[in-house]
Order: sequence, then structure tokens, then C-alpha cells
Amino acid sequence: MKKVTIVAVAMICLLTIGQTAYSQSTGSTYKTALGAKVYFGNGTLGGVNIKHFLNNNGALEGSLLFENGYVGIEGLYDWHGDIAGAAGLKWYVGGGGMVLFPTKDYLDTWFALRGTLGLDYKFTGAPISVAFDVNPTFQLAPNTDFHFWGGFAFRFAF
Repeated sequence: MKKVTIVAVAMICLLTIGQTAYSQSTGSTYKTALGAKVYFGNGTLGGVNIKHFLNNNGALEGSLLFENGYVGIEGLYDWHGDIAGAAGLKWYVGGGGMVLFPTKDYLDTWFALRGTLGLDYKFTGAPISVAFDVNPTFQLAPNTDFHFWGGFAFRFAF
């Protein structure tokens, strides 16, 4: 029930932010995008995601993530490049970290380093961005392990 409440509050916040934004990006690029991201791999992990471009090639990406028994945060830095002949489509590569905090007493805090390689597409004429990526993840605690995740993001661009 807690998870449903947290997700509901997050979605209400997203809708409120989306309705109060004064400008939306309808071109083939964007500065900031806010939405949801889901990872598939060793289970399913998903939550609220934001991506903000610092310049034409560099962006910060952050997520508030939820998984069965965990709530976590993720931070990534992505380097982007245009794909010639495909307006709005960019490749990206980057990395960062993730921490998952247990919501159940018998679980441990989870620390990991993440890599990312993917494609980001901004629809021309609509304030929508989608991204697909692969994420090799090196778990550092509570034990060491390697996981391979696939991600999908759906965001509203500003």
C-alpha cells in the first residue's frame, strides 16, 4: 500500500509540474524532460525520471526508483551525439551510481555503479521524448555482482 501511495503522489506531482510549465519544447531538441523510466533485468525497477542538458552534448539524469522492498535514487551523466539524417534522434553513453534503500527490515542497502548506452528521440511537434538504453550495473554492496538491465523512458520535454 505504501508503494501505491508513493507512486500516486509522484504522478500527481508530475501532472502539476506539467500543467504549470510555461513553455514546452515542440522542436527536435529539448533542455529538460520529466517523466517515468522503467528498467527490466534482474526484476523490474521503475520510477520518476528527469533529464537536463547542461550543453549540446552533456546531460544529467536522475531517478527516484521503486522496486519490491526498495526505494532508491540514481544519478547519471550522459554524453550525447546527433545521428546524421535523423532529426531528434541522439545516441548517448555515460555512467553514474545508484543507491537502493530497503523498506523491509530483512533487506540490505544496495550500492551500484551503472553504465548506460542508448538512444534518445525527441518527437518534433510534440513535447515528448522517449529513450531506450542498456545498463551494465556493477553491484558493490551488500555483495559484489554484475547485472545487465534494459531501460525505457517516457518524458515530457520543457
